[in-house]
Amino acid sequence: MANSRPADGVTPLQVTEYFDANVVSSPAWDLVRHHIVTDYLFKVGQPPGVVLFLDADSEEDVERLIDSLPIVEQGLLTFDLEPTGLFMHL
Repeated sequence: MANSRPADGVTPLQVTEYFDANVVSSPAWDLVRHHIVTDYLFKVGQPPGVVLFLDADSEEDVERLIDSLPIVEQGLLTFDLEPTGLFMHL
């Protein structure tokens, strides 16, 4: 799981403005289309952001994929990675 937060020095307003002005980027959509991102959620409230659930072979692979996203490349979001197991219905 990759949980985003505004990068150091970035205001929540800057992140919100980015989301309002941009559709889902091609690199992000490719991750969904190729079933690497298995689910995603836009966070409500403050701070704004997104949570991604990824299916990858390693944490290094996830870091590389996350770092290729335009919002990360532009320095607006950073992600905290939290390895998880298989999804369980409780």
